[in-house]
Amino acid sequence: MMKAMTDLSWGTPIRLLTALLLLPATGIAGGIDAQSQAAVGKPSPNRLGLAVPGPMATDVRISSEPDVVLAGTLYLPAGHGKGPYPLAVMIQGNGPNKRGGFSELIKRLSADGIAALEYDKRGVGQSTGAYEEDLERLTADAAAAVAAMRHRSDIAGSRIALVGHSGGGVIAPAAAAADPNIAAVVTLAGNVGDGLPYVRKGLYRQMMKMVVGGRDTLVGPAADAAMTLLQARVDSRDATTISRLRANAVDRFEAAGFPRAQAEQALTMIDVPDAWKGSKLRSAWDLKALHIPVLAVYGTKDTVVDDAPAARAALASNHLARVVMLDGLEHSFQEGAVTGAPDEASKLGPYLGSPRLVAVVGDWLRDALSSKSPRGMGKAR
Repeated sequence: MMKAMTDLSWGTPIRLLTALLLLPATGIAGGIDAQSQAAVGKPSPNRLGLAVPGPMATDVRISSEPDVVLAGTLYLPAGHGKGPYPLAVMIQGNGPNKRGGFSELIKRLSADGIAALEYDKRGVGQSTGAYEEDLERLTADAAAAVAAMRHRSDIAGSRIALVGHSGGGVIAPAAAAADPNIAAVVTLAGNVGDGLPYVRKGLYRQMMKMVVGGRDTLVGPAADAAMTLLQARVDSRDATTISRLRANAVDRFEAAGFPRAQAEQALTMIDVPDAWKGSKLRSAWDLKALHIPVLAVYGTKDTVVDDAPAARAALASNHLARVVMLDGLEHSFQEGAVTGAPDEASKLGPYLGSPRLVAVVGDWLRDALSSKSPRGMGKAR
């Protein structure tokens, strides 16, 4: 029998689950928000290299579903008149994340006269409701944020872009596909796929990396068995059927090279409600449905999401779309990555703070949200 990698132990099911989930964790939950919000207010150079005042922060409250009020911060650009301003709505990735993940990009947008909105996820920080990593509910929250901003006299309602990172890169296209008045979409390391086949792809890829001498003839059936189990959960099959399918999946994992105890641990982590919801993923379909400017950015050292080819395929018919690969950047788009592993992020620079990323996204949004027609934005893919 093949041997599993020597470093599997308890980390195996965790990494399997990270690969499996459709909305990978971004690692910014908790305490960076206050520091990042303070940094936003500092002066920042505009595209001419001239220092301009930092944006003016205003607290906002956004009503979404019943009992859900999102606490947000609206950043209005200083030195650009009284508006109305174009707006970028920032959408965070998976996890109980507060505001604060887009500070470097917000400063750049403000320097170009573009407002930005960040908000705490439902049930997190100062937002009410119960936190739940549910694609449909989080998309409803993004739509509510857009609707609230369109009622403001200082925001140009027809010039609103959605900017999502990681799992937020799934929500942004979903919200835009349902709203014909969204002006542009930016996805940063966004997942691109539809349903459980996409989940299976991520699980298979991770298993092939983890098992020494992994072969498709063994790893493939193990991934298939896990997906059969998840589909049964989606279909609300009876307990006897679920038990049988789960036992079969454990057997298949063991046959693929995982010790029995670790195979059982992995299935315990995989067989969870967040994974069952993978059947609802339609990010490839949503991207295909968009005929507005779309920018999809990926890093060559991203070990969490590797979906640039899928993004190119989904956006192939959109002449206003552009897919960009940034060399040496990992999932959080921080400079200085060595391995690209998620646990390296805390040792690197600002979250989503690579000057190269900020320049690419800032330049693109400046053009996409200008009052002129965005023709030709899809070049240099």
